[in-house]
Amino acid sequence: MFFTLKTRFAKRHYFGVFLQVFLLLAGYELCFLSMERLWASHFEHETKKEKYLVELVSGAQEKPKSFKFKAEVKAIFNGKNWKNATGKITLYLSKKNYKDSLLFGNQIIFTDTPEEILLEKDKSYTALSHHRQVFYRMFVRQYSKINVEKHKFSLFGLAIACRKWVASVLMQQFNYTKEAAIAVALIVGDEIPIDQELSTAYAATGTLHVLAVSGMHVGLIYFLLGFLLKPLLKTKYGKHLYYPLVILLVWAYAMIAGAAPSIVRAATMCTFHMLATWLDKKNEGIGALGASLFFILMVNPFNLYEPGLQLSFFAVLGIIWLQRPILKIWIPKNKWIFKMWELSSVSIAAQIMTMPVSLLYFGQFPNYFLIANLIVIPITTITIYTCIVQLLCTAVPIVLPYIVLFNQSMLSFSNYLVMHMQHLPGAVSTWKVGIGEMIFLYAYILVIIQWCQSKKFNFILQLLSLMVLFSSLKLFQII
Repeated sequence: MFFTLKTRFAKRHYFGVFLQVFLLLAGYELCFLSMERLWASHFEHETKKEKYLVELVSGAQEKPKSFKFKAEVKAIFNGKNWKNATGKITLYLSKKNYKDSLLFGNQIIFTDTPEEILLEKDKSYTALSHHRQVFYRMFVRQYSKINVEKHKFSLFGLAIACRKWVASVLMQQFNYTKEAAIAVALIVGDEIPIDQELSTAYAATGTLHVLAVSGMHVGLIYFLLGFLLKPLLKTKYGKHLYYPLVILLVWAYAMIAGAAPSIVRAATMCTFHMLATWLDKKNEGIGALGASLFFILMVNPFNLYEPGLQLSFFAVLGIIWLQRPILKIWIPKNKWIFKMWELSSVSIAAQIMTMPVSLLYFGQFPNYFLIANLIVIPITTITIYTCIVQLLCTAVPIVLPYIVLFNQSMLSFSNYLVMHMQHLPGAVSTWKVGIGEMIFLYAYILVIIQWCQSKKFNFILQLLSLMVLFSSLKLFQII
């Protein structure tokens, strides 16, 4: 490649084919090397295991009878000596014997026997757990904490500590109400249990995405940082401070919010956009989306199976690809009607591309998603910004009660709306699909979009062919 950059040759496409094959084989090898269960150091290969030394790699998630932690095995005791080991485990520590407040990075020793997470018991939970390289879980009744005088510094530990501080402050300020859990979910995405009835209502109205920190939340923080730091661009060398500072703060928020694959994807896209603007380069949305996904999968190829990443990726793809064509269908003359239609076009584009994946995981389609999003998203946007102001005004007791009252009123109205909308006639359509049906749905969507853009008859024939093929396969399954 390097010797022929400035020369012309007739079979240039050979390099493209070679590159694709190379990437395919490299991806296969990367997946193989990332399977921790195949490593010789994995703890399940040791025949005799009397004690486990593990390090906690997450904060505590409260359950009815226990506290849930993610942990990594560091060593096992085989009866004679300690031996280094690897492997991830989900731990459930009994509340009765939960003595110390365990934090990220703490190490504990226990003797309980791990239980393998079998596919037969819960297929959806097991599949996702295996993709996260977690093959065992334990309910720990007795444990002993290892006291370390000087704990090593960890960015993840610092991010978790910040997230817990934000969650505790908001919960206290909102007096531990339903709105408190919603506010924490909006700002830092901490896993504080949300009322089940309320969570179901948000899912039924197609607004559940606002309760999980994802691309929308990162985007709002990104625009806020850009607005606050914009005066730097007016100075002579301000842009060389503005862009790195915005990128750094976006990634700091991504770490505090949990660094889930969907959040990392959004932060990576923001980084590509800022770098392109900083270097005065053209920034294409699809290119930034593909590059961010590529880098996320380079770090961990099994992130591809994360539902959050899939939904986030298809939502952004729909917005980039379909939002403008949908917007051009109708151009209202009134300014405010145009703003509403613009917001609606974003929701429609995202819903079209996420519909097959949503049906695969949730088996339902919210028919009133457009109306609900037109109200809930603006409320959510305002609340995210005002909750940040609320955190900044924690030390100002004169102003704080009024801000808390405003935010609680906004969240209460949002909850009231979704609780009533879910009971409207035909609010939800139930349709459970498998992977095969999901693939055919995406094929239908792509062909219909191509027909709408070109009006060519051959796309109608392609659509009919897909329908015949799908019907034939379903009939074959039935027979």
